Amino acid sequence: LWTTVPAILFLISTVFVMKASKLLPKWLPPGTEVIIAVAAATLYSMNSNYEGGIVGDIPTLDPDAGMSFLDGKIKIPVEIVDVKSLLMDVPVVDRFGGSWPMLALSATLFAAVNFLSIMGIASGFETENNIPWSAPRELIAQGVACGVAGATGSAPVSGSMSRSLVSRMAGTTSQMACLVTALFWIYMMPYMSVMSPTPKAALSAVIISAVVKSVVIPASLLDLSGIDSVVGWGTGILTAVTSPTIGFGSGVILHIVLSVFRTKEKTA
Repeated sequence: LWTTVPAILFLISTVFVMKASKLLPKWLPPGTEVIIAVAAATLYSMNSNYEGGIVGDIPTLDPDAGMSFLDGKIKIPVEIVDVKSLLMDVPVVDRFGGSWPMLALSATLFAAVNFLSIMGIASGFETENNIPWSAPRELIAQGVACGVAGATGSAPVSGSMSRSLVSRMAGTTSQMACLVTALFWIYMMPYMSVMSPTPKAALSAVIISAVVKSVVIPASLLDLSGIDSVVGWGTGILTAVTSPTIGFGSGVILHIVLSVFRTKEKTA
């Protein structure tokens, strides 16, 4: 549990990020309030005996790692994994007692939860910002991206409602924001130690300020009725009190069970 100081820092940062757009000069770009809040919290942490959680040490990048271009002038921290290592050298299987079926089941559930998150993001943006999307296109894009990530030693590519909402709050308007963000993090890694003293409470405040309205007033859930309402609210509550994987799995089971009653209603 947070102590008093991190809790106060969290509340102040949240209120500032949510209200600052009305107070700051209009010529400042969207997202300035996020930079100010995080920078102020970092400076406070650096110059005080802050005992709350911070980002901490950021792993250093091996200067010889990755791919090199133009005689070493440009380096990208990406390593191509050979086929044998890609298919057979999977240390994570040890976390599942060496069981490949359990690993496959867990990976499948993770992929399903991840795509469900992407569907929620895309549907929300389509409703609120009139941005069209295609489920098959997103599924293919995620599959190709995760395949490339596995072959190059990268983390899986995923979607995040909180990250997407923060991006929208910062004024992003196209997919170019993802590319800019990724390239920025790649090339700024040697200098990211400046973020080490950043309080996690301030970072949490940025996320909360972006999602709190949707959580307090879940418009999509409120629009549901009948069995759909039971499935929707049941899945949401189970996800909140357990984990996304358990909540998603329970929601699927709940949907299948209640579909029997839906069929009987239509028959009647």
